[in-house]
Amino acid sequence: MKTEMTKTIERSLSHYFPARICGIKINKFRDQHTAFEVPVECGTTSAGIVDCVRVAEYFGDLEQQNVCIAHRWKKEGIRRAALRCERGVLDSDCAPLHCDERRCSLNAVKTVGSPKVLVACFEIKITKADLKSRNGHNFVGNLNYYVVPKEIYEDIKDLVPEDIGIILYITTDKFSGLRKKKECAFHEMSDADQKWMLLSVMKRIRAEDWKKQWDEPEKGADPWEMS
Repeated sequence: MKTEMTKTIERSLSHYFPARICGIKINKFRDQHTAFEVPVECGTTSAGIVDCVRVAEYFGDLEQQNVCIAHRWKKEGIRRAALRCERGVLDSDCAPLHCDERRCSLNAVKTVGSPKVLVACFEIKITKADLKSRNGHNFVGNLNYYVVPKEIYEDIKDLVPEDIGIILYITTDKFSGLRKKKECAFHEMSDADQKWMLLSVMKRIRAEDWKKQWDEPEKGADPWEMS
């Protein structure tokens, strides 16, 4: 049975969406998907269950490129006569997107990257004994964290591996929620592992949605028709 503290931390994780995590800027224009009690291996619980898994999107393989901003300026209706291209290609409708003519006033530096999937695993531990137990240490994501009440941090901080982060649940008169105390290390995942973890998350979300519909059906509705 889950304790009330466990349930409270789960609710807090449902609303925990930092803009940057482990130094990685999350793409806030894309939905993030969170599920609880997610099997490590899709379709079976024999390999363990992660308390909470979140799947997000970010831009990886970042690099800086020199680009021509004439495309944007032209879209905004600025007259070409007001623009001067060092290479004389602006009026040819072939202004290059990438251009290394750094002397040109239309040249700018832009950070670009490719969209990537980010998997974060959160294991909830309520007591020191809970953390020292053999169960519930299923860290298989790119980012991995323990989530613990602030009151036990001093007792468990030396037990946490260097590459695992710590997030504290804090309750005060003015605030109640999660705050990161220790950052984790980034771990690469194979495409196959990411694929199966993503599928596990989607299946758990679907199961949770079905349970909500079954437990709280609309008045007069047939729950079998709500799937």
